[in-house]
Amino acid sequence: MKKFLPLIAVAILIACNKQQVEPNANVATEILKQKATLTATPEGEKLSKEDLDALVLNTLDREKDFRWDWLDMKALWSATHYGDQSVAIGYKPTGVASIESVIHKIDLNSAAWKATHDALIKMVLDELNAKSKSEITERDIIVEDDRVLPVITFKLTDKDILTALYNLENVRYIEPLDYFPGSDDERSTSGCSASTYALNSADYSTTTPNCLLPWNYSNTNIAAAWNNAAGQGITIGVIDAGLSSSQPLLNSDFNNGDSNVGRTVTTDYTFGNSAFATCTHGTSMSGLAVGPRNNTGATSGVAYKSNLHFIRGCEDLLLDKSSEKTGVKNALVKMGQKADVKIVSMSIGSPFYSSVIYDGVVYAHNQGKMLLAAAGTSFSWLSWWGVTYPAVHSQCVAITGVKENNNTCESCHDGSEVDFTIAMERNNNSSRNSLSLKQSGNTSSYIGGSSAATATAAGVAALVWSVNPSFTREQVYNYLLTTSQFYPSPNGYTGYGNLNAGAAVNAAQAPL
Repeated sequence: MKKFLPLIAVAILIACNKQQVEPNANVATEILKQKATLTATPEGEKLSKEDLDALVLNTLDREKDFRWDWLDMKALWSATHYGDQSVAIGYKPTGVASIESVIHKIDLNSAAWKATHDALIKMVLDELNAKSKSEITERDIIVEDDRVLPVITFKLTDKDILTALYNLENVRYIEPLDYFPGSDDERSTSGCSASTYALNSADYSTTTPNCLLPWNYSNTNIAAAWNNAAGQGITIGVIDAGLSSSQPLLNSDFNNGDSNVGRTVTTDYTFGNSAFATCTHGTSMSGLAVGPRNNTGATSGVAYKSNLHFIRGCEDLLLDKSSEKTGVKNALVKMGQKADVKIVSMSIGSPFYSSVIYDGVVYAHNQGKMLLAAAGTSFSWLSWWGVTYPAVHSQCVAITGVKENNNTCESCHDGSEVDFTIAMERNNNSSRNSLSLKQSGNTSSYIGGSSAATATAAGVAALVWSVNPSFTREQVYNYLLTTSQFYPSPNGYTGYGNLNAGAAVNAAQAPL
C-alpha cells in the first residue's frame, strides 16, 4: 500500500483548519486526504463476468438491496472492465461530512470544491501518464465532468488508481456505471413496445367534447375531481425514454378540446440527441398524466389542463447503462432548476442502487419538487423483486398498480416502500389495463404496470395542487394521504392504497 503515498503527497497543502459549515466555504486544509484505514490494492486477475454476476446477484438476494460499497475492492475493480468502463467518482472537499442537505446549494467553482475537483483529475492523470508511453489528457479519460453536482465520470480500469481513490476521504463513492449482470439482450428496449391487444368496449367510456375515459379513472374518482380542478397552472415534469413527434396531442394539438387554456408543452433531453424517439413508453406516460381532453376520439389524460415539461433521460424504462444513469441524473437536475415544474413523474428504474441517480434525486427533492417513481415492473429475471430504485428512496413517492380487487397487478412490484396505488388491471385479464395515447393517431392502446400507475398518480397530484398553486409539496402530499384508501393504517405491501382524486381535491378546497 506504500506505493500510493507519493500519489497523495503530490496534492497541494494549505494551512490546517478543518471546520466547514457552509457548502461553499473556503476550507483551509489538505486538498486530498487519505482515510485512517487503508484498503490494499487487489491482487491477481479480475473476477470473470460470470463470477462477478453471481456475487452481485447473491448479494441482492441476501440483502434485498445492493450497494457497491458492500463489496470488496476486487469486485469493484473487476466491474469496471465490463461495459463501457465508465466509473463515476462522487467527491467532496476535506473536512466536509454529508452533503445531502446542501447538494442543491454547492458552487463547484468555489475554492474548496474546485481545488478538490482539480486535484482528483491531476492525481488520475499523473498516475496514468507515469505508466503510459504516450501522453494521456483529460479528453482521453473524462466521460462527463458535471458542472452542477460533485461527480466526475472517468473511463478507468487501473486498479492502483481506483484503490488510491477509494482510500481518499474526499471520494464519496466509486460507481462502475455500465456494469450490469446478465446478457446484453436484457439491456435493451425494455417496455418500449406498444400493446397490440384489441380494445374491449367495456374498458372505456366517452365524455365531452369527444374523448375516451379509461375504465380505471372511476376507481380513482378522477371525474369527480374534474368538477373542481383540472390541473390548471401546474407543470408536470416527465422523465422517460422519449416522446413521439408524430403524436399531435402531445405537440401542436396539446390545447385541443377542453384543454384549450393556453397551456404549454416543452421538451428537453439528457440522453441521445433529441427529446423524440420511437420508444412508446414516454408518449404513453405523458398521455396519461396530461393528455388533452380532446375532441378527436382519443383518450384523455388526468390533469388535462396542466403543462408538460418532458425530458428524455434514458433509452427505455430499465436503467442499466451508464448513459441512462447519467441521463436520469442530469434530467433530475434540470427538473430541479426549472422553477415552474412542481411534480416529476418517473416511470423508470432499476433493482440496483445508483449513487449517481441518488445525487440527482436529492438535488431535485431539495428544490421542492414532488418526485413520483414507479415501484417496478417485472422482467423475466426480476419477477421476484420488490420495490426498485429510485422509488425506494425516501425522497420519492413510490407508486404501484393493483387490480380492481386491490391485489397487486401481475407485472407490478410492491413492498413496504410503496406509498400509494392506482387500479390498473382487470381482475381476470392482465392485458386489459389503463388506456393512453399511441405514437400517432387517435386510437388508444392499453398500458399498465407501475409505470402507468405512476403517471396517473402524477396527474392526480396536479389536480390537487391546482386548487392552490401556492401549496407546498408537503401540503399536497398530505391531501393525497389523508383521503387515500387505507389511511391511517397502511398495508405492508401497497402502502395507503388507492388514491381518491375527488376526495383529495375536496380536502384541498376546504381551507379556502
